[in-house]
Amino acid sequence: MATYVYTAKKSTAETVNGQINAKNQDEAIDLINQLGLLPVSVEEQGAQRAPEIRRHKPIKSKELYIFSRQLANLLRSGVTLLRALTIIKDQTSHVYFKTVLTHIIMEVQNGRPLSQSLNLYPKIFSNLYVTMVKAGEESGNLEQMLLNIAEYQHSQDEIKSKVRMAMAYPLLMAVVGIATVYFILAFVLPKMSGLFETIGDSLPLPTMILMGLSAFLSRWWFILLPGLIAGIVALNYFRKSPAGKAFFSRTLLSTPLFGEIILKSELSRFCRTLLLLIKSGMSIIKALEISIPILSNDLIKEHLYRCNQRLIAGGSFGEEIRKTKALPDMMGHLISVGEETGSLHDVLQDIAISYEEETKEKIKVMTTLLEPLMILVIGAVIGFMVFAILLPIFQMDVLSQ
Repeated sequence: MATYVYTAKKSTAETVNGQINAKNQDEAIDLINQLGLLPVSVEEQGAQRAPEIRRHKPIKSKELYIFSRQLANLLRSGVTLLRALTIIKDQTSHVYFKTVLTHIIMEVQNGRPLSQSLNLYPKIFSNLYVTMVKAGEESGNLEQMLLNIAEYQHSQDEIKSKVRMAMAYPLLMAVVGIATVYFILAFVLPKMSGLFETIGDSLPLPTMILMGLSAFLSRWWFILLPGLIAGIVALNYFRKSPAGKAFFSRTLLSTPLFGEIILKSELSRFCRTLLLLIKSGMSIIKALEISIPILSNDLIKEHLYRCNQRLIAGGSFGEEIRKTKALPDMMGHLISVGEETGSLHDVLQDIAISYEEETKEKIKVMTTLLEPLMILVIGAVIGFMVFAILLPIFQMDVLSQ
């Protein structure tokens, strides 16, 4: 048994400190939860380096999907909200998520609505999630709203998974190719330099180019390596800046095929989100204010913000989309028809499904094209290097005959 020093919240405003005996940190967290406290930090007394509570371990989207579906199913079967939350908390293996659920249960017991309790954790439960839960509470149909949220999360995760899988193989090929080139330049060529020096100035041009690259890499690697790291860090900072976000948003959207994938996946996500919010009874203007910020591409967000501003001024949303050349004209026509006929729900769902299918198809095409292209490029580079190494050896053999 070890003694753990902890800091915990007794309520949203009051913090308490104390000590507790437990076998390990996980057990200490559970014991603190049983006291009705929310652990903030738990450290072993006397340890040279206190272990960090795993509160910073990210809660993945899959965890939230399972939580939403399980909570919806339990509520639908007639279980009370408090009991449903307790059952889910006891079943989850994620330590920090269990701690969060313990605190949420405490808040609900004290009379706070579920949506407000979830809103205490904005890094876990997004504004969209909290808004949907609040709409479900107000309409008295919380379980159906949670099922809608779960379906939405599942569809978004499916697209993200397909994009990651599509990019995994080309990235692996690129890493292997770069590693092979580096190995040849840094280790193979220097060992053959003595042989090539005997040939002197009669070295073939490809071999001279390769030897020059190898010598440059061997001589200046201590500058190149920090320079590469500094470049990556600077690029990352630029990517997060407003100017960098705008630049990368424009560049990615203008990239052949990949730009289409980004556009259609973003718009399908936008339409699904907008559909969920409108179905919950929210006005289209308020729904747009929540739907637009969840998108990743700043250029698409900028165009949709402009459409929303014109809509507030009295315009038609579908018509404003048609005026924006960066967005598909057909999307604007379909939304206009939905507005005129009162079938906007069906139109948004059709657009979302259509764009999701297009995204999956384009990902499949991109994967089909990228794999042979990567093999061709890497094969050409390595083939050139092998040719440049073997060419002087063949010449020496010919001269010796």
